[in-house]
Amino acid sequence: MEIFKKFSMLLVMVVFSLAMLNCTKEGPAGPAGKDGAAGKDGADGKDGNATCGVCHSDNADAVNLIFAQYELSQHNRGVVFDYTAGRISCGGCHTGDGFREAVKMGVDDPSSVATEAINCKTCHKIHVNYDETDWAMRHEGPVKLRKTGFDFDQKVANTCVRCHQARTYNDVAGADTTFITTGSTTYTRYGPHYATAANVMAMKGLYHFEGPENIPTNNIHGNLEKGCASCHMGSLSTNPSVGGHSFKMTPAQMTQIDECKTCHPTGDFTAGTKAKEIAAMIAEMREIVVEKGWVDLSSAPSEYFAQSKEGNYMTKQQVEATLNYFYISRDRSNGAHNPRYVYAIAKNTLEFLKTQ
Repeated sequence: MEIFKKFSMLLVMVVFSLAMLNCTKEGPAGPAGKDGAAGKDGADGKDGNATCGVCHSDNADAVNLIFAQYELSQHNRGVVFDYTAGRISCGGCHTGDGFREAVKMGVDDPSSVATEAINCKTCHKIHVNYDETDWAMRHEGPVKLRKTGFDFDQKVANTCVRCHQARTYNDVAGADTTFITTGSTTYTRYGPHYATAANVMAMKGLYHFEGPENIPTNNIHGNLEKGCASCHMGSLSTNPSVGGHSFKMTPAQMTQIDECKTCHPTGDFTAGTKAKEIAAMIAEMREIVVEKGWVDLSSAPSEYFAQSKEGNYMTKQQVEATLNYFYISRDRSNGAHNPRYVYAIAKNTLEFLKTQ
């Protein structure tokens, strides 16, 4: 009997619950009401022609000066694209679309494109949002140097560092002698390639020989507010061949660029930096490595390690001294990028070469 009562109560509760659920079910929707009043119009956007005219008009004086400067730059007039167009392995620095793809992928070289000349949208995000954000740099943040893995920060000039650095290569092992190249079977273009400015600025990748000079551990130009751009893209002037997007620098131009003339008011670059001595040491190093048969001047488009001949071996230190010659000569500043460091490297390396 007790069980029957409990069962009856449970049954009543179930029926009651079902009834409540049925009572709370939503009925069919009623007819839609009338539309509400229209909201206020938003602010008018910029006229399309006005947006384009920021860069593409006769009145865009600042941008037109940038165009004129770039026309005179080696990025525009040099052989970097003519010589390497279509080469995927070169495209990360020598083509515009290759550079963009490599930056997007976070790698050094592209995987599929290398067909476009270097232009505005190589370095900037042109025609993305069609406003001032399109002028942002494609690469931001420190750059990991290919040769050493060092994270080098040149502020707004980090886009420059991606390409103006030594490419990677394997260091010579510690054996007493090595055959650098053997005919066509070994790569004669061993070494840092052509653009070594970032390595010289960062003091990474070069080889330190003992000698009369102590190797400095800091760069007098290491704290420039805008890195490379502080000098090479100094304040705009009315002269398209100076600073800005010409990227051009000579001692005479230091008096015209605000970022330089504070320290170099007379344009006298030689004072305190021994630039003429550095240039002379580079020339003397070149004579030695060529006379020794280590460097071939007939290599196109520039000098490289010579193809080895029977018995023409190089020691590890001889290879490294020759690489130092490549680093500081291909920096192409005669020490301006890092005066005291380059002087010490050149002096000690030359003293070693004279003993060979």
